Amino acid sequence: MTREEFIQMSLAEQGMALINDGKHLTQVQKGNQLMNLYSVHDFFVEVIYSVLSEKIDKIEVISDLSRIDHYIEENQKQEKLHLN
Repeated sequence: MTREEFIQMSLAEQGMALINDGKHLTQVQKGNQLMNLYSVHDFFVEVIYSVLSEKIDKIEVISDLSRIDHYIEENQKQEKLHLN
């Protein structure tokens, strides 16, 4: 599956593709949202989940790889908190 094929899918189809072909890499909480990063074949996907509504708000292919830096920085902060 290419990123273009993934983008053309419905939200439900994208969810199934993530379950079947995606690898969950990490999760970051930002307010009332859980931001999940997945690797699917040769691209990355971000899933935004609302804690309040208990539903997925958005599934988006990451085209700007600098957005992944946010996940790395947040994970480094969490590791430092657990070490102290």
